[in-house]
Amino acid sequence: MIRRSFLTTCAAAASGAAFWRQMPVLAAAPDDKPFAKVKLNMSAPLDWFPGRRPTEKMEAAAAWGLRAVEWLGASGRPEELGAKLDELGMELSCIGGAGKIAPGGMVNPDDHDEVVAHFKGRVEFAKKARCRQLVGLTGNERDDTSREQQTEYVIQCLKRLAPIAEDNDVVLVLEALNPLVDHRGYFLYRTDHTMQIMEAVDSPNVKMLFDIYHQQISEGNVIRNATQNIARIGHFHVADNPGRKEPGTGELNYANIFKAISETGYDKYIALECGHSTGNYEDTLRATLACLQGL
Repeated sequence: MIRRSFLTTCAAAASGAAFWRQMPVLAAAPDDKPFAKVKLNMSAPLDWFPGRRPTEKMEAAAAWGLRAVEWLGASGRPEELGAKLDELGMELSCIGGAGKIAPGGMVNPDDHDEVVAHFKGRVEFAKKARCRQLVGLTGNERDDTSREQQTEYVIQCLKRLAPIAEDNDVVLVLEALNPLVDHRGYFLYRTDHTMQIMEAVDSPNVKMLFDIYHQQISEGNVIRNATQNIARIGHFHVADNPGRKEPGTGELNYANIFKAISETGYDKYIALECGHSTGNYEDTLRATLACLQGL
């Protein structure tokens, strides 16, 4: 998915996989599986965890009590991944699905056939790998036609993808990204615009991926925008701003944000997508737990 290829950029750009490539610190997880005690369904990037194989990394994540791991660029044998996740009582919280951060994609009807074909393949992978959420990306804004026309093209594309998602019991989560710092030129960046598209597509299987870091940069007003639109949000990404590191390192009050999300009754996944201010993923997990106290 993305930039030059769908999977490469989905993993490298939208997913923040550049952060995931840090070498994990090999140390024992807590004995009490702390995330299992949290009401919210938390997920963390698979590549944070020690192990040579994805299945070993899953075991390391399960030791923390996490209910899911995130692997936007998921690859390999999905049946093997799914079997291991079943054994651990976990899921993949999200994988790459459709579109890109680059010229073309959903904003260009000439690319819609390719987007649909790719999505079908990723849906088959997701079903075998125990994943119900797949990221959707609009592509970059065009300079040869209006934003209104590009919005209509995105809606047309999503209306083709929606029945595929519905028939396979998966959810396409359309991600808004900030164009000010990380993804200059990306088309979709506001919550209200995303909701306009959701309303037009009108499918229970097409929702928004609300990335708290991106939305803080693009528009702020995070708690209100998230909670007022929670019915059409199918996934969250978490990082603080500035720096895109763990909760508690920037200007976002994640204790209040998590509390507000929890009070809506939201029961889908909230996935960490951040770097580590200490270089240690364990510190990032503990910092997140500190923001989840009482939930």
